[in-house]
Amino acid sequence: MKVRAYLMMMAVAILVPAIGFSAVALSMVLRAEREAALRSVQETARATTLMIDRELENAENALRILATSRSLAAGDLKSFYQEATVASGNEGAWTVLYARDGQQLVNTRLPFGTKLPRRAHPEYGLKVMQTQTRHVSNLMKGTVAGQYVVSIDAPVALDGGQRYILGQGFVTEHFNRMFAQRRRPSSWIIGISDREGVTIARSYNAAEMVGKPVAPEVVQAARAANEGVLQNTSRDKADIYTVFTHSAVSGWTIAVGVPVKEIEWTARRAVLVAALGLLAAILFAASVTMILGRRLVRSIIRAEQAAAALGRGEVPALTRSHVTEIDKVHAALKKAGEIIMRERESRTLAEKERASLFVSEQEARRLAEQQNDAKDKFLAMLGHELRNPLSAISGAVDVMEAAGTRTEMVDRAQMILRRQTRHLIHIVDDLLDVSRAMTGKTILDRRQVDLGKAVKSCADTLRTAGRAGHHILNLVTESALVDADPIRLDQIINNLLINAIKYTPDGGQVDVQVHVERDQAVLVVRDSGIGIAADLLPIVFDAFVQGATSIDRAQGGLGIGLTLVRKLTELHGGTVEAASGGPGRGSTFTVRLPLSNGQAISPPQATTASRGTSDVLLIEDNDDGRLMMSTMLTMYGYRVLEAGNGTDGLRIAAAEKPDIAVVDIGLPGLDGYEIARRLRADPGTHGIRLIAVTGYGQEADRERALDAGFDMHLVKPVDVDRLMEIIEMYARDSGRNA
Repeated sequence: MKVRAYLMMMAVAILVPAIGFSAVALSMVLRAEREAALRSVQETARATTLMIDRELENAENALRILATSRSLAAGDLKSFYQEATVASGNEGAWTVLYARDGQQLVNTRLPFGTKLPRRAHPEYGLKVMQTQTRHVSNLMKGTVAGQYVVSIDAPVALDGGQRYILGQGFVTEHFNRMFAQRRRPSSWIIGISDREGVTIARSYNAAEMVGKPVAPEVVQAARAANEGVLQNTSRDKADIYTVFTHSAVSGWTIAVGVPVKEIEWTARRAVLVAALGLLAAILFAASVTMILGRRLVRSIIRAEQAAAALGRGEVPALTRSHVTEIDKVHAALKKAGEIIMRERESRTLAEKERASLFVSEQEARRLAEQQNDAKDKFLAMLGHELRNPLSAISGAVDVMEAAGTRTEMVDRAQMILRRQTRHLIHIVDDLLDVSRAMTGKTILDRRQVDLGKAVKSCADTLRTAGRAGHHILNLVTESALVDADPIRLDQIINNLLINAIKYTPDGGQVDVQVHVERDQAVLVVRDSGIGIAADLLPIVFDAFVQGATSIDRAQGGLGIGLTLVRKLTELHGGTVEAASGGPGRGSTFTVRLPLSNGQAISPPQATTASRGTSDVLLIEDNDDGRLMMSTMLTMYGYRVLEAGNGTDGLRIAAAEKPDIAVVDIGLPGLDGYEIARRLRADPGTHGIRLIAVTGYGQEADRERALDAGFDMHLVKPVDVDRLMEIIEMYARDSGRNA
């Protein structure tokens, strides 16, 4: 195949996609021009609406001024008639004063003193009297005017308790004259219809159309939206675009009809100009391509001759020739091409390595930015979650310290202190649980547990605590035995239930099901809540991930509940997955755990401890914490020795030889680790049972405490029941050894 044929194929390959994309672009231009033309019609409809609203507001203002008339207050209706005549102003408008029963008292359309009838639509007056607000009527036949009219009525309340209704009426021709003031194409039809869809005014053929209903499709569209566009057939059997909007003052619908041909011609004219320009560009490009193609052919021929000469080791002769076969060029340039190809491969490899390094750097930067953003959001959430209980605790303390506080208020403050302290403990425990789970340091106390019974127990606890809210909680469970840590299993169940309740509005439904599938126990929690967005679903189990949350943090939480669910489930050899149909379509979480192999794991037997009278040394630098713990130990019958620092603690231990020592790790000067080492090194204090109390709860912190000589490691805030159980156990052992 000749070079020219290849060039023609290349030109076609370039032009075909270009023409295709151009067709798409022209289609977009056509649509954009059509939308621009319709926007112009929309602006006309809005401007007409503003003009009508301004007319009605002017009428309302005039009525408000007349309502303050001294003549009306004095009962001088003749003088009031003159004032109202002046206030009516516009041709085609008049003012009417009605009594409470609808009787016309003054009508500026008729001479004063003329006998006046009652109003044809007394319900308008009753509505104004009841609501004490102005009312704009639908189209109606006027009792006095004898033709179609509309009115705006306003209440009048005088100091003596007398009440009237002031109204200003308009004949429909008044609005037709307003249309004539607007500059618009003669083919455009502007119409006004009332709230019932009856024509009030029309810029074309008004005499025939006023009082008749507008097209049903226009009425339906106007009732469904505040403004919009539809294509329909006019009363004159013409295809038109109808653009409509609503009056904010009256609730009327203002519609502008424009022939479809006019809109389409405006759009197609712009497309035609663009298409002609595109065609000219394509022809120009084709001509340039042919010229450049000829030059390229000549260049290739020269290159072939030069390469052949180089292959023979000769100086190439610069002669003109008509060799057209591209294969000859390839054969002549083969040797030079091999060298060029090796160089190109080396360059390509280097470029790929550079690109790979660039992508890796970009990915690392993106990951770092995501992690930094997650850190900032988590710290903000943690600060918020900690401030709430701390604020409640501070307030409760202030109440208890206030002079004259009643006993029931003190009891309530104590209840708040207890509840908010548990909340703080829960937050810290969650953080520690997630940390242990993510670092693989969680230790499971496995035993045989019925998953169905565990779910029922958790659900009953939520209901009893009032945490189920106003939700419908449906349970369908069957017995499913699994080898699991009961406490960790409860964490999995509670996190899923609370998560479902939290993100389901009041009145929503949460369905919980437990069943057996082959060798697995399956827990399904399905809610009718806000659902999960598609972009959030793949990362919903990642740490600190939450859905969209408002600034008031009404949902609460640190975004670690689902992370803990996944980690604990995986530690039990199971899986968890989330599914959702999208926002507003609820969520489903499914946990699968291996069924028990039938060998039950017996729980450790609890021992009953009795309180003793042993000596307990308390070394704590926080005065308030030391006071509270000392008081609690004294109440339990122990003799408490107190020290505010490590030096005093060692001195008291050497002198008093207590049975048990509760030591804070973070002490000034000598820390708890050093105190434990010195007590163990001294033969006189070597036998003291040592309990470490610290805010550091990682496994490494526990191992460090035990290595220093402590018998037990407890994390602040200390569970009092747990502490007393340990002290009683050590006191009992000390009594037996004695």
